[in-house]
Amino acid sequence: MHPSLEQLHRLQDLERQAAALRADIDAVDQRRREIEAPVVEAQQALDALTSTIEERQTQRRAGDRDVAASQQRLTKFRQQLMAVTNSREYEAVQHEIATVEAELKSREDQTITLLFELDDLAPKAEDARRVLAERKDAAGVSLAGLADETQRHRLELAALDGSIAALRPTVDAAALATYDRTAKRYPRFAVAELKGDLCVGCNVKIRPMLASEVRRGEKIVQCENCTRLLYVVKPPAAVAPPA
Repeated sequence: MHPSLEQLHRLQDLERQAAALRADIDAVDQRRREIEAPVVEAQQALDALTSTIEERQTQRRAGDRDVAASQQRLTKFRQQLMAVTNSREYEAVQHEIATVEAELKSREDQTITLLFELDDLAPKAEDARRVLAERKDAAGVSLAGLADETQRHRLELAALDGSIAALRPTVDAAALATYDRTAKRYPRFAVAELKGDLCVGCNVKIRPMLASEVRRGEKIVQCENCTRLLYVVKPPAAVAPPA
């Protein structure tokens, strides 16, 4: 392989590693949201239960006030009943009493229903608090691991960027310019292997004479179809059997 091509192959490998790390770092926010999603879901479930409990308690307190008011009205009408002087007034007060008693019965039934519902909601809310706490603990561990991983990736990326910056000036200027032009078209895939007469980058066969030039490694050769810089992987040297 041409010396400059070896350097460019190394440069491409470093750039691929750096790009993979950047992608991981860029995906951190999405991964954090995925980790926190179960916590958000559990919090929403608890908030919904808490809101329902507060609403039912408000309704119960309003019902208690209505019951107290109805009882006061009932007491007043019963007192009035003792003071009536004719049957028409008696019947009118009795009607009022019956109406208030019906209202009172309805309010008391509603209060009982609310109490039963509150009794049912209380353990559900307690379970929701437990689930939320468990998910927060699990998310905390995962987020700490994510933070450590991200910091490690940032350090690795800094080292790779340093290696790339150190390698580029050592490459032949013309070869580097050719690589950069090709890399604009094929980011991180500007250098491709030649297998037989086939460019792995575009899966197109090149002319046998051009393939021979690639194998000789005396100069940088580009694929006639895709313009990628071509290289060949030499087979490992045969190991002589022991004497």
